[in-house]
Amino acid sequence: MKSIDLFSNDILKYAPPASHIKSIEINLREMNGYDTFTITQSKNINNYITEISPDIAVCPDCLEDMERDPSRIDYPFVNCTNCGPRFTIIKSLPYDRPNTTMDVFSMCTECSKEYNDILDRRFHAQPVACNKCGPAYTMIHGNEKTGDLKEIMEKIASVISSGNSIAVKGIGGYFLMCDALNDEAVKQIRKKKHRDSKPFAVMFRDIESVRLYCHTGENEEKEILSWRRPVVILDQKKPLADSVSEGLNTTGAMLPYMPLH
Repeated sequence: MKSIDLFSNDILKYAPPASHIKSIEINLREMNGYDTFTITQSKNINNYITEISPDIAVCPDCLEDMERDPSRIDYPFVNCTNCGPRFTIIKSLPYDRPNTTMDVFSMCTECSKEYNDILDRRFHAQPVACNKCGPAYTMIHGNEKTGDLKEIMEKIASVISSGNSIAVKGIGGYFLMCDALNDEAVKQIRKKKHRDSKPFAVMFRDIESVRLYCHTGENEEKEILSWRRPVVILDQKKPLADSVSEGLNTTGAMLPYMPLH
């Protein structure tokens, strides 16, 4: 019983950041015919109601992998058990790779090894992928088309700095990006979206940038830095383009949540 208590305490103590444990119930049973612990293949539970993990903002470890992991250098879809798309990519239950939109991408040897290693950070991370085997970005700009990420980033920067906007495939849909300090660029997006006055959310580079333009407190920063990466309504400190909030003295602030950001 002591081992069970230690085990249940460890579940609470070492639970992943994005987990939510509603309760832990211990029921004593006589176990016959078992002498090992194994994780077996999932059963089809489409007729059952279960909770599906939400999409989770990219974690610090994966951001580091974009700089140090040879197969994931600058990989814009890097993820692990603690982050990445979940709800958005699922097609049916149980939540296994064949039942997600990642089923068309066969894992390379390295990714497969990580996926099947119980001690690895990517153990059973269904969207696991890398530059060798995962999805990739393609940019279409006028008559030009490129899949080189460095070139894509340079073109995106050029489009935004020139006062134009660009549509980027995010998690679950597209979002429009422009310079939030350029009023004409913001007006251009309003015209494209037929959005006369509803405020736009603004993605800031980091929490320091948020503090520069918005008033924040402990609670606000806790929320905006959380794994959910929500849009948090904050009082303005320094003005952005007038057309961002259309006369309101608040800004809907958010932080980057995808590796691409």
